[in-house]
Amino acid sequence: LWLTSVILGNAIHVEVKRGWSEPCNIWVAVVGKPGLGKSPSIANIVKPLQAVNAKNHKKYIKDYEKYQAYEKLTKEERKNVEEQQKPVKTQFLVDDITLEALIDLHGQSKNSVGVYKDELAGWFKDMNKYREGSDLEFWLSTWSGKSVIVNRISRASSFVENPLVPIIGGIQPNVLNNFYSEENKDNGFVDRMLLTFPALEIEKYNDNELDYDVLEWYNNSMIAFYEHVKRNCIVYDEDMGIVPYKAKFSSEAKAEWIRVFNEITDIQNSDDENEYMKSMMPKQKGYIPRFALLIHCLDCYILSKPFHEMLLISKESMLKAEKLSKYFIAMAKKIKVNSIQLGELKSVMTTSKTKSPKEKFFEMYKNNPDLNRKEAGELLSISRRQIYNWIAE
Repeated sequence: LWLTSVILGNAIHVEVKRGWSEPCNIWVAVVGKPGLGKSPSIANIVKPLQAVNAKNHKKYIKDYEKYQAYEKLTKEERKNVEEQQKPVKTQFLVDDITLEALIDLHGQSKNSVGVYKDELAGWFKDMNKYREGSDLEFWLSTWSGKSVIVNRISRASSFVENPLVPIIGGIQPNVLNNFYSEENKDNGFVDRMLLTFPALEIEKYNDNELDYDVLEWYNNSMIAFYEHVKRNCIVYDEDMGIVPYKAKFSSEAKAEWIRVFNEITDIQNSDDENEYMKSMMPKQKGYIPRFALLIHCLDCYILSKPFHEMLLISKESMLKAEKLSKYFIAMAKKIKVNSIQLGELKSVMTTSKTKSPKEKFFEMYKNNPDLNRKEAGELLSISRRQIYNWIAE
């Protein structure tokens, strides 16, 4: 999904209805404790585009060196050599970068700039420093595809008309739990994150491997998809801004969308639903059309369908988008429950500072017999086996 989001970028948006279009921008956080393989898993997915990105960056460096050498020549010397134009950066993947540099880069790589970080912890923590013109303000705008301007004293301002910056990375549960504050709930940032929190244990070594032909097919397909969009799907206006194609729903897809939209609305209006979960529902109304667009365009490309079919989203793609949304809602609930439980355990730790680990645990257990054993053990710095022994006692 993330890779397809970077590839499509601003080339194609989805028109939900007249006056309401969604870009294909998505933010994904893979949640898990150290050692579960978050980074290697993401790295294997991103690998094809990293190869293209590295190739583009190397070419830019070489071209810029030629340009600098040309600029140093005298007027007479330039008559005998080929003219060199100042090259434009075509780098479209970054990891650690300042907002100013990111906006400058996006001004040159106009279709999209993907942010891929091994650890999202630093990115999340920056969002807590809310102030006028802060990182949070910038990212909230880019998620929606609203134009951004950064005014600077040192040099001219930077402007991106249609920012599209997909995010992906790993994060540890405890770091994410600390981010669930009332302020972050109110500003809607946390509701924009697509969280995946698989129930995994650290595995022993095994010799399971993907076949080379599968890896080669995936790498080649993703690179070819990127080149296809770059060559055939990006249209520029007279000011060299991208004019997105507008994908629309087929009549069958529209009927499913109306059903899904109304079901989400019913949840928002329900007196039985948790208020936190209600807050994320409006963002799912934005994400479901994005999912449908991403799934549909990738399917059309892999199945070699004509371009006009890519711009008419099918019922099947909409149903798949609905399943994805339900998955991410379930993951958000899981994270929220985990956060609440951890908060309760930490509260006992704070109010029982003078007590022994065993006494602290008995307080935790009295408050909630279904407490998270693993989290309790980590907070008390004891083994899960000891936890089980105390429960038995």
